[in-house]
Amino acid sequence: MKQHNRNQMTKRLIFTLGLIMLLLIGCSSPPEKPQAEPTDAATELPAETGETAVQDEPQPMPTEYATETPAETDNTVAEDEPQVAITDVTAQIQTKMDELTAEELLPGMVLWIDAPTYQFEGASGLANIATDSPMLPDGGFRIGSITKMFTAVVILQMAEDGVLTLDDPLALWLPEVAGELPHGDGITLRQLLAHTSGLFNVVEHEAYYPDIFTQMVVDETTGNVSLDCVQRDPNDTLARYVFGKDAQFEPGTQWRYSNTNYTLLGMIIEEAAGMPLAEAYDTYIYQPLGMTSTFLDCYEEPRTDTVHGYTGSGEAMADLTELHESVGWSAGGLVSTALDLVTFGRGLFDGALFDNPESLAVMTTPAPNSTNGLGIMLQADNMRHAGYIAGFRSVLTYIPKSDTIVVMLYNNDGADPELNLADVMEPALPMLDEAE
Repeated sequence: MKQHNRNQMTKRLIFTLGLIMLLLIGCSSPPEKPQAEPTDAATELPAETGETAVQDEPQPMPTEYATETPAETDNTVAEDEPQVAITDVTAQIQTKMDELTAEELLPGMVLWIDAPTYQFEGASGLANIATDSPMLPDGGFRIGSITKMFTAVVILQMAEDGVLTLDDPLALWLPEVAGELPHGDGITLRQLLAHTSGLFNVVEHEAYYPDIFTQMVVDETTGNVSLDCVQRDPNDTLARYVFGKDAQFEPGTQWRYSNTNYTLLGMIIEEAAGMPLAEAYDTYIYQPLGMTSTFLDCYEEPRTDTVHGYTGSGEAMADLTELHESVGWSAGGLVSTALDLVTFGRGLFDGALFDNPESLAVMTTPAPNSTNGLGIMLQADNMRHAGYIAGFRSVLTYIPKSDTIVVMLYNNDGADPELNLADVMEPALPMLDEAE
């Protein structure tokens, strides 16, 4: 009977993964109307149905895992003026996180908030279901398409150094590749950065996900899924899935999310800088900011342990930690921690990563016919990028009004950090508003 149940579970798992691989990967995006409001490269997973196995509820994070800093002001607040109790805010945020991970969003999540008047570091749920290990605030996560922000920053820094310009044609740096692409001689680096190139999205090729699916190995005993860590040649990726595909529109006339753009930018970085992409990230970003835990999965030695990543629910929840989607590379291949992402976000939006303030202004200005900047999604009240990769979801957000960096990381790809962020942040909003 147990063997029968195990076989049934394996069949359900394989079926679920088949659907997921048609929707997933941090460097994928759903079909968009050309001028629609940009969203991250993600398509929502279909809701699971049927009975869900009862699991041990994760224990709430101990209070020592959450830290906060009170507001510092030069003015004395009148005694009868209401003030936000920092400890109450911290407790309320932690409670909301615990509610999320205790329900359908197992196993766990991490949240960091960095504002001039308040800091929060919290975690909830599990980092590893098999060992019942609690999530900690310093865990490493695959961050999917947040990688695009790093790629964009390196390009802009190289432009500052005079190595290249944003108006360089693709053909200047990758002439052979450009010759295989529609409008390849006219597409500019700026258009690649802004997703206005019109190039076919690599992950929308009919063979892209089936190829990954056939390479995966499913352990019938544990249900764990693996895909070997391989350093893939981006030229081969383009030849397999992009060359020969028609343009989606004339360059610069519309907007459409395409991971192909950032694969090409990674190739340009290596050509122009004369170093591997992983080394370029380290040289241009990690070292100047003192980041110590971020690395390009499969292309360099890990700098931190990665928490386990999961998909599915109940008995069908599968461990995808060893499923390495190294094909994401410059479009979605980084692993990082909340601390490193806060450090990156603060360095970016405070201007520390650029010598010229104009570089940040260019990066955060909407491209023609879109509300997308260069490597950044521009919302009404924030700037952000989200990531979606097998087993993981993430979002890095900057709120200019209160000068706040927020990072939310999940090790369950069925979660939606962009949706949940507003709810979890709600207790802190009065405090952030007071500081404006």
